[in-house]
Amino acid sequence: MSLLSHFCLCLQRKAGSCCRCIRFLLVFVFVLHIHGGHSQMCDPADLAALLAFSDGLDRMGAGLVGWGPNDTSCCSWTGISCDLGRVVELDLSNRSLSRNSLRGVAVAQLGRLPCLRRLDLSTNGLAGAFPASGFPAIEVVNVSSNGFTGPHPAFPGAPNLTVLDITNNAFSGSINVIALCYSPVKILRFSANAFSGDVPAGFSQCKVLNELSLDSNGLTGSLPKDLYTISELRWLSLQENQLSGSLDKALGNLSKLTLIDLSYNMFTGTIPDVFGKLRSLEFLNLASNQLNGTLPLSLSHCLMLRVVSLRNNSLSGEITIDCRLLTRLNNFDAGTNKLRGAIPPRLALCTELRTLNLARNKLQGELPESFKNLTSLSYLSLTGNGFTNLSSALQVLQHLPNLTSLVLTNNFRGGETMPMDGIEGFKRMQVLVLANCALLGTVPPWLQSLKSLSVLDISWNNLHGEIPPWLGNLDSLFYIDLSNNSFSGELPATFTQMKSSSNGSNGQASTEDLPLSFVKKNSAPTAKGLKSNQLSSFPPSLILSNNICASVDSCVVDT
Repeated sequence: MSLLSHFCLCLQRKAGSCCRCIRFLLVFVFVLHIHGGHSQMCDPADLAALLAFSDGLDRMGAGLVGWGPNDTSCCSWTGISCDLGRVVELDLSNRSLSRNSLRGVAVAQLGRLPCLRRLDLSTNGLAGAFPASGFPAIEVVNVSSNGFTGPHPAFPGAPNLTVLDITNNAFSGSINVIALCYSPVKILRFSANAFSGDVPAGFSQCKVLNELSLDSNGLTGSLPKDLYTISELRWLSLQENQLSGSLDKALGNLSKLTLIDLSYNMFTGTIPDVFGKLRSLEFLNLASNQLNGTLPLSLSHCLMLRVVSLRNNSLSGEITIDCRLLTRLNNFDAGTNKLRGAIPPRLALCTELRTLNLARNKLQGELPESFKNLTSLSYLSLTGNGFTNLSSALQVLQHLPNLTSLVLTNNFRGGETMPMDGIEGFKRMQVLVLANCALLGTVPPWLQSLKSLSVLDISWNNLHGEIPPWLGNLDSLFYIDLSNNSFSGELPATFTQMKSSSNGSNGQASTEDLPLSFVKKNSAPTAKGLKSNQLSSFPPSLILSNNICASVDSCVVDT
């Protein structure tokens, strides 16, 4: 019950309790005075600590407007929250302090705030050491995206620390697990720093740790055994280090994990078949390691899986994923491995798939008819396999209403003919790559109905005939590669009228395995690759040299 409620209740009682009512009224007025939002006065000791911190900043910065010795009501200053006159929260995130130089001794002044529970200095470009003395009441610390150096803060004297985010700084040395686990820490975000050495043992002492992010450092060695005993761990991210060794079967003990990201390391051996125990797992990224063996069968039992990336390893065997239970899977990337055999029809049971990359494997056969069911699919890359029957593949894939990127480079190399008719879909297609497929025939007329097409690469085939004028009328096109074919005749005048702007590159752009963001990251460059053809009678003032040009203008020579 609030003081005001107590006072109202007093007024309803007998006059004998008048003295008590008056006492309640006096206490209520006093608390209202010191706890009155922006009008409250801050403790003199807190004021002194804040001014000392401010003095450590270069005055050229404008991020602390309103701070100053002439205003003693520091509880109304920018980024400060108080409770009963004591500073409990300091939030200076993204305050344009990047022109300031924060000295370590200045940060130490914040440790003199005995009631400070939350500190946020993120996204300011501040530099220098970050002493961790003091801060007895600290609970949440975020100093991410600055330029702090030296050992990381650990706050060993803070028994209530739960969150420490030092992402994207230049902290170095080893990680002090003993000091960190002194507190009931739940979230440790140490990514994008310069930590080195082994991942230390001792994380098992962090009994309630939920998130451990050590991405993009210089950590080496294998994962410590006790890491697999943190029963509350939900987020394990160690990508882009130099970690090695094998993955332990004890990974299955971390039954609450929702994310595992160990990509861009040097792990070897097989993937442990323990995913049946990880029923909460949503995101698995083991890309760019040296893993071998087959796909673990238990992956099919992770009912919550949304993203699986096993790209760039040495995985072999057939695709054994059973999609009957993977109703949420929307991204499956097993490109650049040694997978073999045909694509199983049951893969199409993953009806929520939006991205499917099976490029650079040893797959073969025809695309299953069941792929018609992948109506959510937006990106498909089958580059560098041994698939056959392009006509059948296009007949199947044209039924996918959301397909925007299709990359089929280096397949269908048995002298197949480019399908000329029967293709009426692909209305949302933006990227179409059929390069290096040894295709025969001419430019197919159904391409002119692809009004959203931005990238077209049919280079390194055996196509012939004239280039149709309508190809230059596709308004969305900004990249065309027709090189290394046998086209003849006159280059259509419509090509000289296409929108053109340089993207800063005069070299050949590869579309062998275009990223999903390719279209978004380019504005409107028009690269026309026409080398190694037999074109004649170029339009006046236009000669396309034996390269792919970033714009038409860079290839113009007056004649």
